[in-house]
Amino acid sequence: MFLNKHLLFSWAVGVGGGGLLFLQEIPLAWLLGSMLATSLAAMMGLQITTFVRLTPWARCVLGAMVGTGFEAVTVQEFVGYGSTIIFVPVFLVLATSINYHLLKRLFSLDPRTALFSALPGGMVEMVTSGRDVGADVKMLTTVHLIRVVTIVAGASAIGTLVGVEDLRMQTPTIDNYEYVLLHLALGYVGWKVLAVFRVPSAPLIGPMFFVAALQGFDILHLKLFTPLLILAQVMIGIDIARAFCGVSIGSMRTAVLAGLTSVMAMALVLGGCALFLTALANDLPWVQIILSFLPGGQTELALLAFAMKLDLPFVVTHQIFRIALIMFALPLLMIWVNRLMKKE
Repeated sequence: MFLNKHLLFSWAVGVGGGGLLFLQEIPLAWLLGSMLATSLAAMMGLQITTFVRLTPWARCVLGAMVGTGFEAVTVQEFVGYGSTIIFVPVFLVLATSINYHLLKRLFSLDPRTALFSALPGGMVEMVTSGRDVGADVKMLTTVHLIRVVTIVAGASAIGTLVGVEDLRMQTPTIDNYEYVLLHLALGYVGWKVLAVFRVPSAPLIGPMFFVAALQGFDILHLKLFTPLLILAQVMIGIDIARAFCGVSIGSMRTAVLAGLTSVMAMALVLGGCALFLTALANDLPWVQIILSFLPGGQTELALLAFAMKLDLPFVVTHQIFRIALIMFALPLLMIWVNRLMKKE
């Protein structure tokens, strides 16, 4: 896509929205701000567009970024995670099943849209994967957007509660520019390896696992060039907002209600799991358990865990395990949903 006035306008709005939330010290500022600003512009009737072919590269960059949160840990430490990590699938099954039935019965969503709205995965993965199988992208994006906004607000409140003074996650700086090519190369390798096996969301999941493995085995420590990360987040935010072109704000009332219902259901499940695990493993801080299970931005949650002096590998391991379970379960879930679609 060549430069045109619509593309330049979209990027100006996206960067402006991200920068505004960044100045307010809000986590996920660049992704959330660009998405909110351009989505609002799209619903006001303005044309939003971006470099569509480069969007998978943006996901590749962010996948590799998430993998850098995984530092070298011992086998004994991994074994110690087992008593809590086994509850990740319990949380996923409960949260997904309750959400799925609520969204399907209360809001009459079709099975595909209800499933991808109910899954407590990352917003980018769920929206893009759902779009690929024919789910309602506008409904998906709104439900997950409401969830992300709530999680960001909650993470900010938790950070303030435990004394984190600066919640800005990625301040623009020219440091580590020499790692840009390595970052892109590692991300590309991880992406293409999983693409061979047709793994869903390979551009995001492949780089995440590849870099996480290299960091976990202490083979390398990739340093991040923040302008590249900001660029990737703004690009994804604008790409998601394109789904709102031609949609009025008033017509999204049902989607907003569905998103709020999903948030409340997931909060109840998460709260129950956190209380149980805190009672079971009373040596673990409750904040650490919440951040480990919270279905939000993995990188931002990992950085919050670092700022709070929590066990960072613990949080990242649980987050990566949650995403892995969801992504590798998707083919089986889609077989089940397709059968439901044929019966209706």
